[in-house]
Amino acid sequence: MPADYPDAEARRRTVLVVVVNNPADFRRVASEGWYRIPQRSAPRRIGADYLAFYQTGAFKGQEEAQTVTYYASTRRYQLVTRRELLPAEADHPRAGDYYFRIDLGPLQRLTRPIPAVSLRRITFIPTTLDRLLSAPDVRDLFYHEDPFDKLWRTLRANRLRLMKNRLVDDWPVDITLRARGGYLGIRCSNDPETRAQAREHKPIPAPARWEILWLPADALERNLDACLRRIGAALIDLGGSDLNAE
Repeated sequence: MPADYPDAEARRRTVLVVVVNNPADFRRVASEGWYRIPQRSAPRRIGADYLAFYQTGAFKGQEEAQTVTYYASTRRYQLVTRRELLPAEADHPRAGDYYFRIDLGPLQRLTRPIPAVSLRRITFIPTTLDRLLSAPDVRDLFYHEDPFDKLWRTLRANRLRLMKNRLVDDWPVDITLRARGGYLGIRCSNDPETRAQAREHKPIPAPARWEILWLPADALERNLDACLRRIGAALIDLGGSDLNAE
């Protein structure tokens, strides 16, 4: 086990595997410390404790091609236009499109890079640090049943309207529920720093009141019913759910 992650709690932290299909983007990750995801094609959940990078065949001739070799901790999220991200390309046809900019910690190299032996077409893969540190193949990064997806489906089955990928205090809220008295933001993470952020968050005054509920990702696996009761209680504190949310 890598010395940087000696405890089981750290290994349960969340990871989003993203695709890097050109060297220029990877140079920005390495030298400038940020990565971009187009809002229009973002996964249902962008929030994660770490990003890991799948380098495509565009890196042909390099040993990192078609592997996950590097990862970095996430530090801040912003929603900005492509023009703001890349001012040198202000005339690009998508210059006005919005992107999530994810600021990152130092780039780290996996002790054992993860190859894509038979899987070539990859988009986003939500996983855990434990799987990232131990997977022999990219296919092994996938959950058989992602607990976040199970929560999403359960809330939808209860006729709640879900909004994805809202940003509050420079951090993504994984699921947003509109209530009569404001918004309930749900963050799913095993990272103690994320838990501290949720505890320290002060509600935003009406009419844009937000309450943040932190749910450990492993708690969703162990006892989904208990998590649903916490969500229900938080919605009641906000005046009850608004089933007509957009």
